[in-house]
Amino acid sequence: GFAGAQTLEATIPLPAQASARDLLYNPISNKVYTANTPQVGQPPVQSVTILNGATNAVLASLTVADGPRDLCLNTSRNKVYVANYFTDQVTVIAGVTAQILAVVPVGDGPRALCYNSQDDRIYCANEFAGTVTVLDGATDAVVATVAVGSTPRVLCYNATSNKIYVPNAGSQSLSIIAGATNAVIATVPTGVVPRGVGFNPQNNRVYCSNYGSDTVTVVDGATNAVVATVAVGDGPTALFHNPVGNKIYCSNVGAPGPNTPPACTVSVISGATNAVIATLPAGDEPTAFCFSSNNRKIYWVNEWSHTVAVVDAATDTQLQLLPLGSPPVPPVDICYNPINERVYTANKL
Repeated sequence: GFAGAQTLEATIPLPAQASARDLLYNPISNKVYTANTPQVGQPPVQSVTILNGATNAVLASLTVADGPRDLCLNTSRNKVYVANYFTDQVTVIAGVTAQILAVVPVGDGPRALCYNSQDDRIYCANEFAGTVTVLDGATDAVVATVAVGSTPRVLCYNATSNKIYVPNAGSQSLSIIAGATNAVIATVPTGVVPRGVGFNPQNNRVYCSNYGSDTVTVVDGATNAVVATVAVGDGPTALFHNPVGNKIYCSNVGAPGPNTPPACTVSVISGATNAVIATLPAGDEPTAFCFSSNNRKIYWVNEWSHTVAVVDAATDTQLQLLPLGSPPVPPVDICYNPINERVYTANKL
């Protein structure tokens, strides 16, 4: 965690051999959750660790089904959902008590989750099944299984138009699901290997990064039409909306793994014009972003450089480059706590 979100304050140990893959901040209870899936060959510690946002104390480490890979918050009911990649289940955790409320069977390879606040539903992308499982937020029962394209790995929710977006990495397409009906209302062609997706609430657009084409597809949230295809850097993956100046950040990681070029980049796309207005230098494999609304700063993790970049949200200038610990650790996710002005990184083994 970073106090004031700019100096290294604490390194919080997780259970032995735990390898954090995802982070979630819960503003209702001021808690931070890590999904811990160990590397292949390590002891099978599959857990969710819960931290106190005020004190950094570990409140609990819950044993869950194999392969916790993604976390999602039901803001209406203060429940946390965990996608268990290797057991085809979703674990439901109470935000207040940290009790496991349910373990729900879903499709093959649950990889990503998102929440629909209008209809109180949770969506789970099943990578190997080519489906999205829809859960009722009140009962946690499965209410629909929606067929999409091949290899869905990420999701995002459009709160303006009440739609769910599913990039299909194996089908070179983006499935759009209506929140009200759970029906696929459009399948939009993308570039090669659509890998990331993000929503811009300032002008109701959705962005899909195409890892194999080095482009970003821009979709109108109201009409489902492709309004632009934007050339970015090599191997675009993570996308993030910066509300300061209405900009979209796209991480360009090249080939995956620790042997990527040490100098990757982040493309900055104007939300108004869909033009790339800046290309920012990054470390080796920038993988996730967060935003401090209090200090108007953007943070991203450089996985194989073992650092966190701190960038002025208005000017896109780098303010700091923070090394992570000694020995260094590879950060794979980041989240922001506005109550205590802290930023947390999830560090893989």
